[in-house]
Amino acid sequence: MSNKISIDIGSKNLHIAEGDFQKGVLTVKGGQSFELPPGCIASEAIEDGALLAESLANYLKAGEFTAKEAILTINATHAIIRELDFPKAKPKELDSMIKNEMYQTFHVLNTDVIQYKAIGQTTDNDGALLDRYRVAAIEHDNVDHFHTLLERAGLKAVAMDINVNAIDKMIQWADSLNEKAIDDKTVMLVDFGHSVTTIYICTKNQPLFYRNLSMGSAEIDGVLKSTFYMDEADAVEFKKNTDIFANTTDAVPYFEALKPFLYHMNDEIRKLIAFYSNRNKEGGVSSCYVFGQGAELAGLIDYWGSSLNLPMEKLQSFSRGGTVVNVKHPAQLNAIAALIRYQE
Repeated sequence: MSNKISIDIGSKNLHIAEGDFQKGVLTVKGGQSFELPPGCIASEAIEDGALLAESLANYLKAGEFTAKEAILTINATHAIIRELDFPKAKPKELDSMIKNEMYQTFHVLNTDVIQYKAIGQTTDNDGALLDRYRVAAIEHDNVDHFHTLLERAGLKAVAMDINVNAIDKMIQWADSLNEKAIDDKTVMLVDFGHSVTTIYICTKNQPLFYRNLSMGSAEIDGVLKSTFYMDEADAVEFKKNTDIFANTTDAVPYFEALKPFLYHMNDEIRKLIAFYSNRNKEGGVSSCYVFGQGAELAGLIDYWGSSLNLPMEKLQSFSRGGTVVNVKHPAQLNAIAALIRYQE
């Protein structure tokens, strides 16, 4: 077994998992999360590469991670991502069609790094079968910066991915979430991050839809700090231990202060569910699983489930056959999922 380090870099936190994927079996040795020092990341991009590399090296040592080959996962906001449909074509012809479409229609640069993957099939207006591809274009300098980061931290880069593809791999691998079979159900996953929330809709082994929302748990932190004068540490503990949705005398002032954000988030999720339902015929969303740093907010899962009229729970494990992969912290799922490497 050759373990790899999987690193997911967010806007506030860095998440590390160590494990291996061999012969279709995912094994996770462990995982930890660390808060990034101020100034490392700005607008999801590396601002201070030396400080970030030093911090990463220290985190690896503190977490007693030993693998040297590394997989890096970044937020999809770093990339221009589009879903494109094309008829069957030979590999070289397909590559040319995809890149020309990105250059001409979406104005990406020919120096950008472009990657794509097949995600399903559809039909055109005449009923002809088309293959659907998810295409991501990332600035070459950004790729270089992240590659240099791993080298500075004493790691060998073996793969770089965006979080959307990491979750796609998990969806394609797993047949159960929280030990409940997916079967032919349509389920929704919500990655409630610090500055971005990503919504995924999928069926068994098949990603169907995703969207980013430019809102996250940072907005909750902002209200707690500005309205209730909490510092960073107090806000973290408050979110974990205080159920603001409990409708008690103590909880009501916090819920009232956060209500505009919560209602806005609910409305945006409802719109995405409605958009998906109008676009697809695979069936309505039957259940939802929440992960990401924001999933730690006490009482959130029950509140969202009630507000959206949807069975909802925190994503704590995913499995295939007899192999169960536990997610000890909901913010580490992207790092864990990125360990799945079908191309190796």
